[in-house]
Amino acid sequence: MSGTTVGEGGRFRRAEGRAGPDWQAIEGSPEFQELVKARRSFLVPATIVFLVGALGYLLLVSFAQDFMGKDVGGIPVAFLAALVQVLLTWAITWAYLRKADSTFEPMEQRAARVATREVEGQAR
Repeated sequence: MSGTTVGEGGRFRRAEGRAGPDWQAIEGSPEFQELVKARRSFLVPATIVFLVGALGYLLLVSFAQDFMGKDVGGIPVAFLAALVQVLLTWAITWAYLRKADSTFEPMEQRAARVATREVEGQAR
């Protein structure tokens, strides 16, 4: 990492004469890595669920036209399947917002505090 040196406790700090935060050091910090891992552990399964639902809907619309044209209580299955897609999108969004407020936000604040301390320590 050009422009960085190893500081106290194995943390990276900016070499003298360079302004601004050391983004590479922040990215490599354990707090930031923990945040990335937590987000990824939520987003990968959520993305898979959404893509399976969307692909399933598209496949049904394309290849199961008879099934999608049937009525259930006077409502076409295709309409119900589209409604499920919308509800799935809302549910994933709601779940992400809850997870972001309860888990990701505190982790972001902790990573930001560590980065701010490191930047302030460099200015001294």
